[in-house]
Amino acid sequence: MRLMGRLDELGPTRISELAKADRCSQPTMSNLVQRQEENGWVLREPDPADSRASLISLTPAGRAEPDRARHEAGQAIATRLRQLPSTDLETLRAAVTVMHQILTLEPLEESNR
Repeated sequence: MRLMGRLDELGPTRISELAKADRCSQPTMSNLVQRQEENGWVLREPDPADSRASLISLTPAGRAEPDRARHEAGQAIATRLRQLPSTDLETLRAAVTVMHQILTLEPLEESNR
């Protein structure tokens, strides 16, 4: 999923750039790309800027797979959230607000400190 997310973000990309973005070795990324090619999720095409290199891009099935995985994860979390008492849900709502402020660098309100 990480590879497909990177390709979704970066567009058609060389293996070396994917490895750099994912902080892994080029051979590791090559193996990962090969497995995703076998699944039909990525496509390897010649790089028009350099005939020795290839660009890796998502296939339509590769674009759909992260969406499917996110949907499944969301359903699993929703099932568990429905089992929580309302006080725990309120605590989570407050925590999400604070995390959003931290991640977006919004100033924390005085009452949240």
